[in-house]
Amino acid sequence: MKQSAWVAVLFTLIETAGLLTIIFIGIPFLGTVNYFEAPSIGGLFEASALIFFAYIGFEGITRLSEETKNPKKTIPKAIVLSLLITTVVYILVAVSAVSILGWEVLGASAAPLADVAAVAFGENAFLVLSVIALFSTANTVLIFLLVASRIVYGMGKSGAFPSFFGQVHKSRRTPWVSILILMVLSIIFTIPGEIELAADLTNFSVFVTFMVINASLIRLRYRNHDKRTFRVPLNIGKFPVLALAGFVSSAFLLINLGIEPVLYGVGLLLIGLGVQKLWKK
Repeated sequence: MKQSAWVAVLFTLIETAGLLTIIFIGIPFLGTVNYFEAPSIGGLFEASALIFFAYIGFEGITRLSEETKNPKKTIPKAIVLSLLITTVVYILVAVSAVSILGWEVLGASAAPLADVAAVAFGENAFLVLSVIALFSTANTVLIFLLVASRIVYGMGKSGAFPSFFGQVHKSRRTPWVSILILMVLSIIFTIPGEIELAADLTNFSVFVTFMVINASLIRLRYRNHDKRTFRVPLNIGKFPVLALAGFVSSAFLLINLGIEPVLYGVGLLLIGLGVQKLWKK
């Protein structure tokens, strides 16, 4: 776990250096375009649904609580700070990119950030950005394997999955069976070769999960609510307004994913439910 954490930190620093470079080369171009111009409102919503992929993982920090020092203090602080810092960096990168090339060129580009960097560094920018992208992808996969393997491990220990998912390596003390199985499944999802489809499928699962979580929160508010130690803010009587907002916004973004990822997502969801039902029998 320590080695994985240090690798993640190193790769994140490399990613951040690349994004900061994009921000700095865009400073001379600030104010040269209309930042409120857009092709259509529909395109804005579709982009919002897709960009949600970039915000997946922050909640995964909670899955590492058992391997964190002072988790009650460290985990909430890590989630809030990482969300704030990342949002600021994303906005600055977007402003810089659209200032340099404009949304029309960016929308037609197969490698938008590389094209942005090419304005300052020429053709060498494509090689540099490709290397940084590899570090970024490797970092995403590493964190996914860390977080998701702990979820599957917990499900194996609780009986929701076969018990061998809950096996821990004798010397490393890591859920090695879950890690290996998730690695194989991750490789399978790369076969289509379409990163946008993979991102949309991931977003589909996240939107459905968030809808279920928010709906569950509303239901729990009316069941033994006096026995719960934490109360979500912004309520009308017993009704949690934030939970309703979370459910509606997740459903709205889910609708804007498009037909293909939704159909694939529903299919995967049904397969998962079928496997779970068969295992429970």
